[in-house]
Amino acid sequence: MKKNQIIILVIIVVLIFGGIIGWALVKKSKIPIGEEVTPEEEVEEKFSFTATVLSVDAENNFLMVKPTKEEKEIKVVLSDTTKLIKVEFPFDPTNPPEEATFTPIQTEIEISDFQEGDNVFIKAKENIAGKTEFDNVDFVHILP
Repeated sequence: MKKNQIIILVIIVVLIFGGIIGWALVKKSKIPIGEEVTPEEEVEEKFSFTATVLSVDAENNFLMVKPTKEEKEIKVVLSDTTKLIKVEFPFDPTNPPEEATFTPIQTEIEISDFQEGDNVFIKAKENIAGKTEFDNVDFVHILP
């Protein structure tokens, strides 16, 4: 055999083995040929949100709230360790002072102090994304 024929034969054998190995790897990884592989969706994490109080159940210690810009209702079960705080401005919000800095007044309250229509900020100790009920609540603030 001529030197050129040997080189061509070696190249053909290498290409055949390369194709077989490549095909086996694609088959093993189960990646369909010609289809795009999309990365997994990022898992949403949510630990706090603002909402409007829909109802208060002081006897069973929970609030029904509607998160801002969402249509669903969420049951927020309060515990003995949940901090309930009313946040107030030290001035009339319709006539704010010229000074740009102030410290809001924070008063501890009871669940019975919540009223339907209150705007609240709720912070949980766990990821609450997608949940319609949760009970591991760090604090609930009634916003001014």
